[in-house]
Amino acid sequence: MWHAEVGHSSDPLGKLEEHPTQTVSDWQDLIQMARSLPRIDQLSLTVEVEGKGTMALSLKNYVPLGGKLIVTGQEEEWVDKHFHNCMTLFTERKETFNTLLYTRLGFGVIQTAIPLGSMFIFVMAAAGLLIPSHIRHSEWLWWITAATVVITLRLAYTVSDKLILFCMEKYPYVKWQDR
Repeated sequence: MWHAEVGHSSDPLGKLEEHPTQTVSDWQDLIQMARSLPRIDQLSLTVEVEGKGTMALSLKNYVPLGGKLIVTGQEEEWVDKHFHNCMTLFTERKETFNTLLYTRLGFGVIQTAIPLGSMFIFVMAAAGLLIPSHIRHSEWLWWITAATVVITLRLAYTVSDKLILFCMEKYPYVKWQDR
């Protein structure tokens, strides 16, 4: 016996509290849904083998991206075999760049380092070119500093969202692949 929950919405940044899911219990319906949806936000698949155990797979395709695989059962050999088979399947299908991109460090660079660094350079260059020197060296210095910090953070937030969306579209964490 098995069932799947498929989630699809227009929130790849994970800003919504709830992500709607649809339960599917027919294999052909699941394949058709996976083929027809432009993007799968989450997929949870639970398979129960009577007298042996249960396997559960959960993939989340919105920020923060991730997945879990759980195999439980009464026989250790059965659990180890099925866990190993599932992990082998994922290892064979993984794309190395995507795996590195969605690590904590890789995603931190995309979400924080690149946007903050680039917007800092942009805002400082713009402030240096647009604000005359005599104003920058006057009592307005504290106001200019506060304004550039706020502008840098706001622009970095916007660039971060755009960069995350670009990476998730170009290098999806989870994508449907017909075999």
